[in-house]
Amino acid sequence: MPDFVIKVRKKKEYEQFTCRIEADLLEKIRNIVAENDLPSVNEFINQCLRFSIENLTIMEDTDE
Repeated sequence: MPDFVIKVRKKKEYEQFTCRIEADLLEKIRNIVAENDLPSVNEFINQCLRFSIENLTIMEDTDE
């Protein structure tokens, strides 16, 4: 699997969306953003989602 590399991206059109994130996971995300002087939690989460989708492998259920 390729490494996750954070890149600064141009401003894009965003849509507000609300979802719940586990408190301990959000704390880890905030720490990563702060420790790496990243632009924002939002940008980090967007890049994580992009990376996950681009590297997604779907396993099919088998009856075996």
